[in-house]
Parts: sequence; C-alpha cells; structure tokens
Amino acid sequence: MEATAIKRGVTLEEYLAFERDAPVKHILWDGEIFEMWAMAGASPAHNAIATNALVALGVALRGGPCRPFNSDQKIWIPRKGGIVYPDASVVCGRLSLREGSTDVVTNPTHIIEVLSPGTEAFDRAEKFAGYRSVETLRHYVMVSSQEVMVEQYLRQDDGTWTLRVLGPGDVMTFASPDVRIGVDELYERAFDEAATP
Repeated sequence: MEATAIKRGVTLEEYLAFERDAPVKHILWDGEIFEMWAMAGASPAHNAIATNALVALGVALRGGPCRPFNSDQKIWIPRKGGIVYPDASVVCGRLSLREGSTDVVTNPTHIIEVLSPGTEAFDRAEKFAGYRSVETLRHYVMVSSQEVMVEQYLRQDDGTWTLRVLGPGDVMTFASPDVRIGVDELYERAFDEAATP
C-alpha cells in the first residue's frame, strides 16, 4: 500500500471510535489506520465504473434475497483484523454485523473493486488475500479503470478460486443469485472525454 499509516497499533474499538468522528473515510489494516483519499484520488472513469456497477447490481437484484451496497459500507476482513470500503458489495440473506458495531458487515457474498493506479497492487495482492478470509465471499471482481478489462474470481466448493478475464462484449455472470451484467454496461460512458476550460 502506497499510503502512510496515520495511526498504528489500533484496536477495532479504537478504529470505530476514530472513524465515527472522522470527516473522511479510513481503512483499518493490520492495526494501522490509512486515509482512503490518500490512497485513491479516484478518477472520473473510476467513479463512473463504480456507479455503473452499483446501478446494474441494484436492477439485477431487485425483488430477490440479495441487496447491493455502495462504497460507504464497511466490510470486516478477519485475516487482517481489518475494515475496508469496497466500491460495491452484495449481501445475500440476512445482514450480519461485526460484534460491537452497528455498521461493519461480516457476510458479503460479492465484492467489486474498481482498480486505480495507486491502489491496484494492494487490491490484487494483500486485499484479495484478506477478502479470501471472508467465508461467505463467493465472487471478487476487479474492474480496470484504465482499459476495458474485468477479472472475476469465483470461489469453488473446495475453497479454491478460479479466474475469468472478460473484455468488451463479454458478460459477467453470478450463479447465486442468477445475475448477468455486460462488461460494456460497466464501462458505459466511463471513458468519455472531459471538456477542459
């Protein structure tokens, strides 16, 4: 992770108290607090892709047992004793919260991260290793903000993960629930040129 920790040796309770009063979001990772904006500085393409993913999930999941959450939702990472804010997440069935908290979800089934140049290495390695410790997680999706490419990791019944790499015209599928989202839908208008003054 390229960002510098702003606090070290922090307990979960200390983090939750700190985060409650903070004007910006922070993650907890291995007992260290990092300011999210110092790591990301999301581009318009990143934000468009994250919004498109959330809208597509909301439409696809409407009326079913699963519901999507935006990037304000805290997710518990058991392996690192950490808390992160993925770009989008899904919970199927009843919501489960970390003991002692009112807003830290422990049972996501799907997580989508839009990769940024400053966080891509962390999202691919350390964060994915942390996400694999979430027993309920079945789908981890990394979406490039630099090119039209989606990497969808699917947890198999034996605990191993398989990878599907998707590009333009491909369709991302989730088996449970039965959801199909076109890659082109994720990238709709994401790379439109911005007007400059």
